[in-house]
Amino acid sequence: MPSTAHKEHFRAAVKPEDAAMVETLARASGVFNEMEIRIARELVEENLARGSEASGYHFFFYDGNDGALDGYACYGPIPATDRRFELYWIAVRKSAQRTKLAARLLKACEDEAREMGAKMLIAETSIRPDYAAANKFYLSQGYKLLGQISDWHADGDDLGIYGKKLV
Repeated sequence: MPSTAHKEHFRAAVKPEDAAMVETLARASGVFNEMEIRIARELVEENLARGSEASGYHFFFYDGNDGALDGYACYGPIPATDRRFELYWIAVRKSAQRTKLAARLLKACEDEAREMGAKMLIAETSIRPDYAAANKFYLSQGYKLLGQISDWHADGDDLGIYGKKLV
């Protein structure tokens, strides 16, 4: 259950309409491919079907004044690790960018993961040039590039693995 500090700003409870809203947000970003967009939606659907604890997918949503989703983040424990969590998704609508919403969502995930016993939060992203803003974002939030795997997603599309100790 999210701590009281986050309840006033972010919604943790997943609603049925969130699956479509997450898909719309991911599609509008212009950087995610069809498979990635489908996975973003599936994580919401998995949470709706099984709940946060059973699915392992926890969320924070920031609803815009116009009824659309301004941003969201999905995080959860990494199976078979000792208190390591992963930030599976973080996305902010273009009209809500430059408002520090992504940083606030990430901080909420870090705080809640810490309350759930996490010692480290991992985030994976592409190293392609169109992901430069994402890579700069993680570094600006105190994450370190722990590793890079060449041609992970596809030829010429390397994987960057970022991590931050939460203790």
